[in-house]
Amino acid sequence: MIPVLPLLGCTAAPVAPTADMVHVAADPVTRTPSESGYFIDRYEFPNQAGVQPEVYVDLETAARRCAEVGKRLCTAAEWRLACQGIDGSRRYGYGPRHVRGRCHTEDRLSSGHTSMMDPTTLVAGSGRFPDCHTPEGVYDLVGNAEEWVLDDWRGVGGMLEGGAWYTWAGYADCTGTYSREPDYRLSPDRAVFSAGFRCCWSEAAPTAADLTPEQVRADAEARLAEARAASSPAPYNPDDEVEVAPGLFMDVFEYPNRPGEFPRTAVTWTEARDLCAAAGKRLCTASEWERACAGPAGFELPYGDRYVEGACAIHTDSRPRSGQAYACASAAGVQDLVGSAWEWTSTRLDARALESRPGEVLREIRGGSWHTDPVKGVCRPDDGYPAAPQDIPFPDLGFRCCRGEAIADPVVARPGDLACPPDMVAVAGTADTPDLCIDRYEEPDRPGAMPTTHLTLDRARDLCARRGRHLCTEAEWMAACAGAAGRRWPYGDEYVAGRCQDSGDAGPGEGGTAVPSGSREGCATPEGVMDMSGNLWEWTVAEDGQGVLHGGGWNLSAGLNQCRARARAEPTEARPQFGARCCATAQEAAALLGAGGGAP
Repeated sequence: MIPVLPLLGCTAAPVAPTADMVHVAADPVTRTPSESGYFIDRYEFPNQAGVQPEVYVDLETAARRCAEVGKRLCTAAEWRLACQGIDGSRRYGYGPRHVRGRCHTEDRLSSGHTSMMDPTTLVAGSGRFPDCHTPEGVYDLVGNAEEWVLDDWRGVGGMLEGGAWYTWAGYADCTGTYSREPDYRLSPDRAVFSAGFRCCWSEAAPTAADLTPEQVRADAEARLAEARAASSPAPYNPDDEVEVAPGLFMDVFEYPNRPGEFPRTAVTWTEARDLCAAAGKRLCTASEWERACAGPAGFELPYGDRYVEGACAIHTDSRPRSGQAYACASAAGVQDLVGSAWEWTSTRLDARALESRPGEVLREIRGGSWHTDPVKGVCRPDDGYPAAPQDIPFPDLGFRCCRGEAIADPVVARPGDLACPPDMVAVAGTADTPDLCIDRYEEPDRPGAMPTTHLTLDRARDLCARRGRHLCTEAEWMAACAGAAGRRWPYGDEYVAGRCQDSGDAGPGEGGTAVPSGSREGCATPEGVMDMSGNLWEWTVAEDGQGVLHGGGWNLSAGLNQCRARARAEPTEARPQFGARCCATAQEAAALLGAGGGAP
């Protein structure tokens, strides 16, 4: 943990503000007019028009860089006041409503994924978006680079504000809501590739005497108090439940399980667990939750595969009541599994790389909330980091209860009489694909060899064709990785740090890289296919013929390197994280065996 107050006083000899700073004539805590106020940099550091901001920094580096120029890092309250204005009416700095293209947000990534980007080529020069400024003349508070501020929301000393060049416009704003969502990952002692900063100055820097820890936490406490006041005080109803699987019952609504009431939020995981236990129930596991949401058809959403705006309480301006989005029901009749409030599950996620504080315990969460975007509000998330510290409450994080024995994994399906070459593995098909053979290892499919990297989509296709095989389709790849049981990782439904090459157990400053195929012996499907999670992203061919990458790379990236984690990269992209593996139909396998075994 980086303490807040020492950084607040981390300044060199004060310098008088210059034309490159903007005066904010108000008190940032009370938001009342003040002649002295404070000054904030016009641009992101180094505060020069046309110059690319300094990015890929951690909190301490940002504070030190401001001190080197006689300034200090802004507090969260100062940053938001400069962005929103004294009356709080400006959500986007320039005004209350989003104007597409006005700020540097929603930039498409050619790599297809936030884990594979070079910020030095993507962040824009300060002021390049000439209309992205407040009426007072502060530029790029929204988008371009996320900005470090001093804040104690999670007890780590700092937070990021404003969103980055790739951030969805619904998140990149002045409110600070996005970076205070429960699934937002932040470690102040790790350099963040999209993080920059700007500096503030006042005649007297805030100190312990005039900005106490309680005041630093005031924003967090105010948000939580508002959420608790809005939560229903109604007693819990244990009777309204449905059987979502043989012997497994789930509450129809979020706690207190009453239609028309506001869900109980701003509770810690322990509080949620104890409230369920008091009624003789328990929190659902993440896998139970997902299967109840997706139903027997395996839908993306409770009501089907196609997103319908307004069907669930997703990305709305106000907190919904339980059952208000009546169309948001699963096949079994469970309401509001998507949207409304995030929901705690009992499943622990042990990944040191995702910890904000050393040793904190993370629990998986599901469903998104009324704040989140449709990408995160799904039954089986393939993006983001859906987990939160179990001891921290969040305004839009609630829960529901389950009862009965946990769902057992279905029996692993076995392929029929399909014969495969010795370097391939037979995999049972699904409703989307027949039985198939798949390479045991990533291209070039040799144990102990370094996998082939920097592959474009066409190059991956060509390598497979030369070996009498084809680049796996997305359906074939998923059949091999997830199996008939719909496993989340090739080895099961709960993440195990260190089992695959994904840096999930890495500490600050510990990077990752690809390793020889088969180095992680436990990173295997029940059938023996290796390295389908981590190591390299693998090209596959989607149903529409476009290239899609699966499985995550050597970093534990958004999607948690699950089988379903995917990225839509440009087909001509050739990155060190891009590899492939090949598949064979029954006919291709027979031809390979007839030609002498088909070994590479």
